[in-house]
Amino acid sequence: MLDGDRVAARLTRGTRRDAPEAEIVRLVARSTRPLVGIVLRERGAWLVRPVGRDARPPLRVDEAGRAGARAGELVVVVPNDALDDRVPHGRIVERLGDAVDARTHIRAVIRRHELPDTFPPGARQAAERAAAAFDPNALDGRTDLRELLVITIDPPDARDFDDAISIESLAGGRTRLGVHIADVAHFVPSGGALDREARRRGTSVYFPGLVLPMLPEALSAGVCSLQPGQPRYARSVFITYDSQARVAETRFARTLICSAARLTYEAASAALEGTAGNIAPPVLGLLREAATLARRIRQRRLRDGMISLALPEVRIELDERGRVTAAGPADASFSHTLIEMFMVEANEAVSRRLTQAGLTHLRRIHPPPAPEEAEHLRALAPLLGRRPPIALDRATIQDLLTATRGRPEESAVHYILLRSLPQATYDPGRVGHFALASRDYCHFTSPIRRYPDLTVHRLLDSLLTGPAGRGRRHADDAATDLELAALGRETSAAERRAQQAAREAQAALLALFMKSRLGEVCAGLITGVTSFGVFVQIRPYLAEGLIRVGDFGPDEWRYDREHALFVGRRSGRQVFVGQPVRVLVAAVDEFRNEIILLPADGGPIGVAGRGPRGVIRTRRGRRKSR
Repeated sequence: MLDGDRVAARLTRGTRRDAPEAEIVRLVARSTRPLVGIVLRERGAWLVRPVGRDARPPLRVDEAGRAGARAGELVVVVPNDALDDRVPHGRIVERLGDAVDARTHIRAVIRRHELPDTFPPGARQAAERAAAAFDPNALDGRTDLRELLVITIDPPDARDFDDAISIESLAGGRTRLGVHIADVAHFVPSGGALDREARRRGTSVYFPGLVLPMLPEALSAGVCSLQPGQPRYARSVFITYDSQARVAETRFARTLICSAARLTYEAASAALEGTAGNIAPPVLGLLREAATLARRIRQRRLRDGMISLALPEVRIELDERGRVTAAGPADASFSHTLIEMFMVEANEAVSRRLTQAGLTHLRRIHPPPAPEEAEHLRALAPLLGRRPPIALDRATIQDLLTATRGRPEESAVHYILLRSLPQATYDPGRVGHFALASRDYCHFTSPIRRYPDLTVHRLLDSLLTGPAGRGRRHADDAATDLELAALGRETSAAERRAQQAAREAQAALLALFMKSRLGEVCAGLITGVTSFGVFVQIRPYLAEGLIRVGDFGPDEWRYDREHALFVGRRSGRQVFVGQPVRVLVAAVDEFRNEIILLPADGGPIGVAGRGPRGVIRTRRGRRKSR
């Protein structure tokens, strides 16, 4: 069967306690949803085997439907609707390229998720007209800040710069932070061709070496981008802090700025660590003041209950031929925290101001975890050697993070906590942001790449330019609360789609990379335990591989679902989340993008049995609680 087929099924089992089970008795309608797969030549027949985590049967293509594709190519294939074929048939509608090329796999993910990778003529032409009409000398009622020292700090491969910062020291130990955000709303009128396309996309999507921007490049990498030495329109948030980094005053303005320097995170961090390079003294001074303020803000937010998880992101490097040349942790130096703290403060300040004005807006909400989510913490019991917390409130989470900071189990604790927290979404409800310990929070700082930010900019503009600065109840693009709620669901779904696509591309590229590491022995960390084996994060590449339970080593391995671990019946050895393990890269399944691992020494893996405190082990290895 193919994903999307309609079938008739007969219920075979189902009770109130057990999930229902059924067997397929008849194919009703064949799916014609396009699939992405690799072309194979087997026994004189041409086949396309779909790729991805979900196993699907291959499709047969005849000579006419092959479209000239060669074995080893990734293609898009459309199944036909015949119901009498035991082997589904299809026709190739697009050739994506050689399966050994990482860029081909990225194109495959784009097709699989049906992500738009070209702009319609109307949107493209509207962007070009808006860019051509921009007059950098026209203030248009804005405050001229071109003499203010403003800089940007971004990744080295960034193409759009939508946020910049400034720092001013004031009397009495106070500091004024300026967060200057590209004024995208000026170039993208509500309801126009550009706006409709931006809303349809919802967000930019980022892949290694490629971005699918929310806006055409004439704007995203042109007049909306805060490039150094170029006058640019901005929305500026000025927050004045006292010596303890408490907010004393907030002010908003429509401005004209000119960035003095474009720094990478690496360069900014090196400068803060004493290697200034060719950074000008005024910029270096700004960096040092910014770092001092950011540390104070972070300390204050942590005291207020902010939850900070340290989870490394993966950086993948490609060469000109589309080969993955390196993979490993992305830079996570303090300059990232510096910018993050400033953006969080600006987002919070904007939402707080709109709330005070009585303006309903699209918030970034993060509800507290449901009580049952604390069950995820059971997996930490064998790692911690004691019973984990039974609640997931901020204080408990912070205590757990503090207790494991710098310890071997720290990474596992952070992974488990991430899985226990709900995903943040967009919604007009005043739910608050649990992880940030913020009552009022929205997204304002990235209007080039996120549609919700653009709607907030328009609403803030109505507040700044409306009668007596009072603004209107709603922005033009969100006339009612119901429409805002619908927009929140729409943009949240677009964000999830982009995140899933980025994860799939990352998995595919890491699998390609690890094919060149077959036979290599690596350090690893168990990050997940399932009934069929354990997932291991391979260091230093941060790829995820699987050790199947049958490869754990000589023993009879029993899966303890309650505590998410395996126990060797004869040896008593335990295998659980957070456990370090040395692994051999044994194979790569190119169709499922799955990396197969084996214990480096042939096994058995695991450690000598030790239960969490308060757990008694019976003679036969079963456990019961006091």
